Amino acid sequence: MPLAAPPRPAGVLAALLLAVAALTGGAAVPAAACACGAVAGTGEIATVNDEVALVHWDGARQTILMRLALRADGDRAALVIPTPAPATVSAGSADTFTELERRTAPEIVTEREFFGSGEFDGLSSGAAPGTGPTVLKQVTLGPLEATTLAGGGLDGVRNWLRDNGYRMRPEVVETLAPYLAEGWSFVAIRLTGADGLDGALDPVRLTFDASAPVYPMRMSSAATLPQSVRLYVLGEHRVRRADPDAAHQFTEVEFAGRLDETDDPLLRELTAGGTDYLTELAVSIAEPARITGDFTFADADSDADYRERITRTEQAEVLGAPAGPVILGAALLAVTLVVIAVLRVFRRPR
Repeated sequence: MPLAAPPRPAGVLAALLLAVAALTGGAAVPAAACACGAVAGTGEIATVNDEVALVHWDGARQTILMRLALRADGDRAALVIPTPAPATVSAGSADTFTELERRTAPEIVTEREFFGSGEFDGLSSGAAPGTGPTVLKQVTLGPLEATTLAGGGLDGVRNWLRDNGYRMRPEVVETLAPYLAEGWSFVAIRLTGADGLDGALDPVRLTFDASAPVYPMRMSSAATLPQSVRLYVLGEHRVRRADPDAAHQFTEVEFAGRLDETDDPLLRELTAGGTDYLTELAVSIAEPARITGDFTFADADSDADYRERITRTEQAEVLGAPAGPVILGAALLAVTLVVIAVLRVFRRPR
């Protein structure tokens, strides 16, 4: 199974967390968020280690391209993704994220340092609690099987998941209730092979009707570890998070700017209507239990461009030698000449 390119660290906060992790044996590194809220499986281990997504809304139709790094030691490892309306599921390409990472890469600035100069509201589904969901479509995407579900009550959905090998903690299943009450649908994705997995899956594309751009996150409230997710939001303008949960979560803008011409087929398709402004957001959630809703977005105050800048310091060289020793040698030579001159003055015959 091809592996996707590794994601960039999530800015200053991630760097601090990684530094703390180096001192504490890794306990401080946040687990990746999962829009599905949980991963199910028949083995003892089933977790999402990384989550990156591209979000695009054209005013009526939304596209989410999601790439997950999954670790599972048993067969039938699976996850559930809620969507406001039934989703069409298709295979995506890892090249899209490679292109996004290239376009949004930080600017590297090299500074020369000389010695001593620096310091080192919804609708009810009306379904009875035990009513099972309707299977709208099922597709096979390489090693994955994706099933689009609609309708049903909480007990019925719980029974369907259980009967189809989706083993989920009771508290995670309970997070489905608000989505069902608002008439949302679900995409259930699982591995079809018997072997485990420890790596990145090829991206999965979900397309569905939506009245506003949204990224589902409510199921992550059942998580027991800090969460993180990276989002590329493509629209007409720079965006900011507009949901109430943004007030107590750390959201860092790592890139903002328009995309020029690209050879990536999906990005060409999505930007054809003029929605070519890209905002990259790195989100860290220290307290998942405080999650009350999904991510929503609104236009930012301005379309000011932003690119992260990383400053790299190196010592300059003069004639092939480090500048520090040369300058120090020159200073010592000057002091020596002054001392010799003073001595000559005092030794001159009167």
